[in-house]
Amino acid sequence: MEAKKKINVLLKFEEREIPVGQMVLDGKDIPFKYHDDFIRSGWNISPLKLSFDDSIQVAKPTPFDGIFGVFADSLPDAWGHLLMRKTLSSKGIAMEQLSILDRLSLMGDNTSGALIYRPTESEAFNDFPIIDLDTINENVQNVLEGESPEIIDQLFQVGGSPGGARPKVYAGYNSEDDQLLFGQDTLPENYHHWIIKFAAKVDSPDIANIEMAYFQMARAAKIDMMESRLIEGKSGKQYFATKRFDRVNNDRLHMLSAAGMFHDDFERSQMDYGTLMHEAYNLMNNHSIVEEILRRAAFNVFAHNRDDHSKNFAFLMNSLGDWKFAPAYDLTFSYSSHGMHSTTCARNGINPGTKELMQLAEHFSIKNGEKIIQEVKSVIKEWPHFANQEGVSATSSRNIADRLKTIH
Repeated sequence: MEAKKKINVLLKFEEREIPVGQMVLDGKDIPFKYHDDFIRSGWNISPLKLSFDDSIQVAKPTPFDGIFGVFADSLPDAWGHLLMRKTLSSKGIAMEQLSILDRLSLMGDNTSGALIYRPTESEAFNDFPIIDLDTINENVQNVLEGESPEIIDQLFQVGGSPGGARPKVYAGYNSEDDQLLFGQDTLPENYHHWIIKFAAKVDSPDIANIEMAYFQMARAAKIDMMESRLIEGKSGKQYFATKRFDRVNNDRLHMLSAAGMFHDDFERSQMDYGTLMHEAYNLMNNHSIVEEILRRAAFNVFAHNRDDHSKNFAFLMNSLGDWKFAPAYDLTFSYSSHGMHSTTCARNGINPGTKELMQLAEHFSIKNGEKIIQEVKSVIKEWPHFANQEGVSATSSRNIADRLKTIH
């Protein structure tokens, strides 16, 4: 009889690795059980989907292949999945041979948030050459075109976990000296954890400038975002970079996406901004959170960010067990795969506008709802200013402006 496959789940807070529980591959089921000692901590890592007790819990087969969403958040999305597949292929291993617990083991410490997985049988990649951004970008393009570059192992280590379809890598960044480090989880003094994005094949050449302009526009609309900037490679090509919100210096925060929290299939999302408001309020018991979400909804509606799926909203828990709404991220001009908003606004995903946003404001008794909506609207009318400031091409600026004028 084949031995059951097991994996230990831990929280990495500060310098501590705290045992959380264990998952077991048992036939078609993957039961999870909290450790007794962890229950005494008071930290339920998934308040809506995990009972905080010593029971054996089994997730439904969908949407996360039999594991709970909080653990699915540790697995890479499209770009990281491609890197994992190519890394395994370079070692003669087919992705299909691996169970979902094997894939979590491969992630090990290389995860977003604070959850880590043991034991890991992945090869340790500790020696990194100095790789500049242009070299990474060139190899990113090779991967996207179906080739496996020589530095695929390093790419997996620095880019194996970031979510989303666009290629991304983790880096340590010293903004004072404009220096980058790759492949290090513990950074030296004056370095901070950042994510650097690269263009996908379908992106316009100025995609980094567009996202930077959207960052500036969102900040002007009073939306909480992490520090971001354009970083130049040796060739002068610019890349969009943003500071990670799941790291405070070298310490980690536990991160749970809205998809992981609600068990929402973000590729076929059923989430509404009203659902997000309701659950966020219940988790944090603070009415200001519904105002913050209304502001983000207004920005996504009026700025035509239709890729506003449930993986693009997240919650953070610190080592005291306190929850907060994560800063906004992945804000840019975008269409979803089906052309509509991935998260509906008062159940309208086709053409939401002021009417639907006001319905949310009224339902959640947001007294200054109209003011919030108008503030965001007025900032987005200044799109040409932000586009010019960040070097967006005249063509992209004009095309985006023409589309934004149609949203009311």
